Amino acid sequence: MTGDPQPDPLLLPEETRVIHIGPPKTGTTYLQSAFHSCRAAVAEQGVHYAGRTRQPTAAVQAVLGNQSPNTGEVPAIGQWQGLVREVRRSKKRRVVISSEFLADAKPEAIETIVRDLGSDRVHVVVTLRPLARIIPSQWQQFIQSGVRKPLDAWLDAIFNDPLKVTPTFWRRHRHDELIARWADIVGPDNVTVIALDDRDHAMVTRVFERLVGLREGTLVADQDLSNRSMTMPEIEVVRAFNEQYSAEGLGRPLHTMIMRFGAATYMKSRPPNPDEARVEAPQWALDRAGEVAREMVDAIVASGVRIVGDPERLTEVPTSQLGNDPRPEVEISPQTAAVAAMGVLISSGLARGDHRVPNTRAARVAVEPIALVRVPTLQLLVVLWRRTRAAAERRTHALFRRNA
Repeated sequence: MTGDPQPDPLLLPEETRVIHIGPPKTGTTYLQSAFHSCRAAVAEQGVHYAGRTRQPTAAVQAVLGNQSPNTGEVPAIGQWQGLVREVRRSKKRRVVISSEFLADAKPEAIETIVRDLGSDRVHVVVTLRPLARIIPSQWQQFIQSGVRKPLDAWLDAIFNDPLKVTPTFWRRHRHDELIARWADIVGPDNVTVIALDDRDHAMVTRVFERLVGLREGTLVADQDLSNRSMTMPEIEVVRAFNEQYSAEGLGRPLHTMIMRFGAATYMKSRPPNPDEARVEAPQWALDRAGEVAREMVDAIVASGVRIVGDPERLTEVPTSQLGNDPRPEVEISPQTAAVAAMGVLISSGLARGDHRVPNTRAARVAVEPIALVRVPTLQLLVVLWRRTRAAAERRTHALFRRNA
């Protein structure tokens, strides 16, 4: 006769409210896509994924007091209050909130978040990758958001004059300090750090399944989600656009629409040519990142938080293909420039059948997924009706199955 199986040591207690704070470039999009696209399966197993979209960006920006890139304004605090009500009303055994923007939270905002969600129920999860691998992709993200500094100048600034450019970088990616800010409020016993292995892309979903009590294989990311890195020619097109855009004095919301969620997203939907140069940091920058990572890992291990995975992997330093040689001049093909131009055109709305031109002076900009901007409204309504009907049928089937 065998005894009852031992509970998973990673499983969090019932009624736990899991707050996944990122930071960016640590598998957040992959994880959020998996939770969002598998909401029905997750809910059937007693887990509530909070919010209606892949991540509750507006609610988080509201409680942080940060401007939305879509509007240039701080979202109404009612956005956050609505998310809190949703969490409090949930009858599921566990609730998950995931947003990498939470890595920007200052101590006073953390106190508000924890108090509103229930200080006795909150458990914070931090996903981490090697800093040396994060740096090139984080620069790309800054460029897509409007930054104009070339990669080598940006690297020099973040290591030698960190307040000069993108000060949010170290707020998000000085990982030991990020963890300490949250652990100071919730206690180290209520923080789990997942040290990810870049060779195991499914590790983040497997660990989360264990944390919240989901069956293995429940979380499957949307395969249609394009989140690849841009090539060096692609990102240099974006950076050159940013230079001209800034010179014209145009606002951030319009840039968000036509570049960050427009042309940049459109370019990433195409397969890059094999010979296109990748974004590569020089060896000196990777080595400096490794030194910082060593300091961070030592502090994290000493902090008393729970660590899943091998923290030593976070200190890994890849070998740069550039070495410390000067960066070759980037060649931008006419095809790459044409794809970027098409992305701007499509995101402007001019490629849609009704040829409506967006009001570039409007204070608010409606941002649609780039894949949808050319789809006629009637066709979208038909798809929405079909999905609603299918969801209702699934809920009815599940209800009958529970009552059987």
